[in-house]
Amino acid sequence: MRHFYMLPLLTGLISFMFMGVATHAGAFDQSPAPGQNPAQNIVTLEKYKDALPETSEELDLPGFLALKDKGAVTVLDVRARETYARRHLAGSVNAPLTDLTEKNLPALAPDKDAPVVLVCDFSFFPTRMLSMTLQAYPVLKSQGYKNIYRLNLWQGKNGGEMVSQEAQEKALAFEGSDVKPLKE
Repeated sequence: MRHFYMLPLLTGLISFMFMGVATHAGAFDQSPAPGQNPAQNIVTLEKYKDALPETSEELDLPGFLALKDKGAVTVLDVRARETYARRHLAGSVNAPLTDLTEKNLPALAPDKDAPVVLVCDFSFFPTRMLSMTLQAYPVLKSQGYKNIYRLNLWQGKNGGEMVSQEAQEKALAFEGSDVKPLKE
């Protein structure tokens, strides 16, 4: 089980090494400063771990509802356009991982101080794949976003009781081709 925990971390590290993504405080800068040894800019597991979210930055259903009640929240759904079209949170913005660039982010989430909630398949139900929000989180953090959250609707706080898709749909508005009207 211990090795399974490391899989998402290592997969994300490898993808960011190839993408050349810079994290907060220049942890992954690609070019050395004048007179600096290029080996100092090597991406390490420790630097990558520092860019990952804390458990406290993961929202369960009650936490998400409370955040929305406080005011404006930008919800970025980082799944592929096809998946987003089938079922997504009403009012969310589709922003596939490949669109999360320095150029596109200001249009997707203009206020770097406002809460940004990242959503992917893992947000709605447990999956056997890497959570795409884990990959998107360091990208936003590196661009100066301060209030970034990862949505986890299917699991209660601290690994509590699972929240069914039906309960999710009763609490939140969903849109898309696979969304069926709720029975009263």
